[in-house]
Amino acid sequence: MAPPSFLDYPPEIREQIYGDILSTANSRVESNDPDEPAHYEYQLAILRTCHQIHREAKKVFQDNVFIKITTPWSEAVEHIRSEGKVPSVTTGEKAEMFRDFHLWVFIDTPGAFYPNPHGRFSMLISLEDLESFNRFWHFSNLNNDRLNQHLRLKLTIRDPHVPDRKIPKDLQARLLMPFGMIKDLDTFTVHGSKLLPSVDEALKKERAIPDPTPEQCLEKGFALKDAGNALLKLGLHRQALQKYIDSFGAIHIHVSGRVRTVHCDGFYIRSLTSGTHKGQRGEIARTILRVQLVANIVLAYLKLEDFVEAHFWGKRSIVLFRHSVTGEDSDEIGEGRQDWVTHTWAFRIPARDAMGKIFYRTALASRALGKVADMKTLMKAAAVYLPHDEIVQKEIKALEEQRD
Repeated sequence: MAPPSFLDYPPEIREQIYGDILSTANSRVESNDPDEPAHYEYQLAILRTCHQIHREAKKVFQDNVFIKITTPWSEAVEHIRSEGKVPSVTTGEKAEMFRDFHLWVFIDTPGAFYPNPHGRFSMLISLEDLESFNRFWHFSNLNNDRLNQHLRLKLTIRDPHVPDRKIPKDLQARLLMPFGMIKDLDTFTVHGSKLLPSVDEALKKERAIPDPTPEQCLEKGFALKDAGNALLKLGLHRQALQKYIDSFGAIHIHVSGRVRTVHCDGFYIRSLTSGTHKGQRGEIARTILRVQLVANIVLAYLKLEDFVEAHFWGKRSIVLFRHSVTGEDSDEIGEGRQDWVTHTWAFRIPARDAMGKIFYRTALASRALGKVADMKTLMKAAAVYLPHDEIVQKEIKALEEQRD
């Protein structure tokens, strides 16, 4: 007896299979390289099997919601993808020719003229990545003062499958509200024959809210760190970790698992004019908070007895610290290579005590993991930065007695 063909299966089974291979969620491929964004691999070959399968599968594929982004700058498309880590469905000519999109995002400058479409560059993204795109644009504007004042944005919302059909309110909001963080543009317009006034008004209100100042971002970041410290004292270690991650987010540092992406450095390079840190340089206050957060995150993982994560967080910051002093990229610290610890510049680092705590706590994680040489080097470095800490000095004395 011949096995059943695909079309012999019930329609609901076939639809489930179409969804498994054609949905955006299942077509996303994460990169093994933290410097590379994810991408999408839709199994579109199924559309070429037969007329019936093409008709059924296309209907499922059309449940995906795509956004087409067009600019006159080819480098902008690559910048969004590589620097912004925004996954693309496709780029270039394929994206320019694609028509089944729900939102067209057209970015250019006032007075721009396009005699033909070959002077435009497009990329296609999924609805799931629209927030990331807008966040990256928002960060770019903060980092490059007055960037948006030289840009105009035109949004066109549409149903790609049924002309003039109204897009549901929930979907309109998901497509348009992420642009609420894009402010101070030369020109901003929204088009669409079925655009709901309530969504349009909500977007205008969101765009009218001023961006937080560096002072406000730092105040929020330090407050979240303090809230995390309070939770840590109560033994609520996981909740404390989340507060520390939120604190990073408040100062434009995105943390996802082990990947930490720093945005908006230029935004903080200024003297602070108000708040707790009035009179300080913004970049120094931010550095202090970053070092304190890492020290506390390492402590939280030690409390959880997750020594692998404690060691990872501490070691990464130590390697970055050494690189800033020496320019070396090596991940190895190693005994006999400690001159960088006492380098003149190293002693000028803000939050020196917190840096000492990172050395000490990472040393404890190294000991728990059996990394004896690593532990000795880190403990000696901790003693340099915490010369009056009795616990650290006791550890050093024990190490010296073991050597004797």
